[in-house]
Amino acid sequence: MPPPTSTPPKMQSFKTNDGVTLRYIDTGIDTGADASIGVDGDDTSISSREKPWLVMIHGFTGSSLVWQHNIPTFTPHYRVIAPDLRGHGESDKPEHGFQVSRLAMDLRELVCHLQNTEEKGKERDWKAIGGSLGCSILWCYASLFTTHPFTHTIFIDQSPLQNLLPDWGLTHCNRGMNSPSALLSLQTTLATSPATAHLGTISACLSYLAYPLPSDEEKVSLERRREDEEFFLGQALKGNQVWLGRLMGDHTALDWRGNIAATFGPSTRSQTKVLVIASERSGCFPAAGPLFVVGLVRGEGDEKGLEGGKERAKGVSVSWGGHWCYWEDPERFNRLCLAFLGDGEGGEGLDMDGEEVRGLGRWV
Repeated sequence: MPPPTSTPPKMQSFKTNDGVTLRYIDTGIDTGADASIGVDGDDTSISSREKPWLVMIHGFTGSSLVWQHNIPTFTPHYRVIAPDLRGHGESDKPEHGFQVSRLAMDLRELVCHLQNTEEKGKERDWKAIGGSLGCSILWCYASLFTTHPFTHTIFIDQSPLQNLLPDWGLTHCNRGMNSPSALLSLQTTLATSPATAHLGTISACLSYLAYPLPSDEEKVSLERRREDEEFFLGQALKGNQVWLGRLMGDHTALDWRGNIAATFGPSTRSQTKVLVIASERSGCFPAAGPLFVVGLVRGEGDEKGLEGGKERAKGVSVSWGGHWCYWEDPERFNRLCLAFLGDGEGGEGLDMDGEEVRGLGRWV
């Protein structure tokens, strides 16, 4: 895997209804930029105007560059759109808008902005991948605007509720950020010693730091560890640290369980297919937390649920990476996503029920 780049390619941009400029990678635009992350605009195998859209939404303190090892593999099959969330990366850093609902509205405006570029009668499918906070943004989007236009969504290692509650225990909630006192501690550290806070996050999100294996010492070199730390810390420090603390305050208190059932579940009109990717070595969540979403989409325990929910939702817990598994082992991650997004027909012909994909983790 090549060393990470912290230099963003030439990005597209648009302005939201509250005056914030958001920037995003668009692999369908010829920017003459860094081809190493798939933004070369020179893929002639399939016209960018014919490819389905694939929106990739990063998590808390990240940027579109967290997908740099994934975008080149997806670009031959999809027109990849990877935004920098407001307050992150190269997008504006306003004083307001530190709510998940505002980020969901930003996504809605981005989708509408791009839909307006489509030729009438030649609209294409939309698919989405969300990591961590990106999952919550997609759940909020569905609550506000339905699951349309997304035909497929992938949720990476995010529990539908971070906080610890009487009906939501330590087997499902966030391992650390799960109470008002934990939130206050993070917000204070972000304001006074931000690098300390972000180094703690990095330690929880990379499996070789959160739950190291004896083999990691040989597989993950000291140079790679240094490069990973420098990259993620650099992205995190781009934001207004107090603003980021307020965003976490909103994110960690939201309970999406009922909303997911009401918008993705079998008793709804949604036909959106869902893949949940959890990790056995995540320092953020026990695997049972993210995988709980699978049951919500399937309608498990709902007497009014309709048949077909099981066909639309799949879940897998992997051991080859942690919260940022897409970064740690992009080859396996890309293979898994291509099989799901392509319904076994696209994505290099990978079959979700084939041994190559089924062997990637523990399926539920």
